[in-house]
Amino acid sequence: MPRSSPKLRPATADDVAALLTLMDSVHAWLLSRGRPGQWGAVPFSRIPGFSDRVADWARQNVVTLAERDGRCVGMLAAAPLIPPRIPAGAVPGGSLFIYTVMTDRGPEGHGVGAALLKEAERLARAHGAPALALDHWAGSPELDRLYDDHGYVRVAEYTDERVGNVVRVKSLPVGRV
Repeated sequence: MPRSSPKLRPATADDVAALLTLMDSVHAWLLSRGRPGQWGAVPFSRIPGFSDRVADWARQNVVTLAERDGRCVGMLAAAPLIPPRIPAGAVPGGSLFIYTVMTDRGPEGHGVGAALLKEAERLARAHGAPALALDHWAGSPELDRLYDDHGYVRVAEYTDERVGNVVRVKSLPVGRV
């Protein structure tokens, strides 16, 4: 039986523990598959100051939480601010930037990523953004396929202190809400 659509809502500071639990579980899932290259070996909840950063995101209203049966099964963090790590000129001005999309790796997470990407498009249109942009770890063929399937086009690559990354942009039709 297909899963129902997740309930999406703005995250609050009260959701920080649930968001960190989700982030740590996704991190552990990657490590269990021998993929420390994306986020390193330290769980998010153990990074000094990271829980404060997540609380700040919630206070700034940039995190959308996805729930099923009252449990956090996904998150989207998006804001109209392009991170300084992104190569200059790669992203159209005024774009909404997706900082992260994470979903529960079990059956509860099925369909959540697509719902969150659709929500990102809705938010971008509400902000009058000409495009959505994101970056992701270049070492993941799954992320390449996922973002290709959702219409995000590779526009640049860069290397940060640990790994190679890909920048992608999805142009949004003008005048459609």
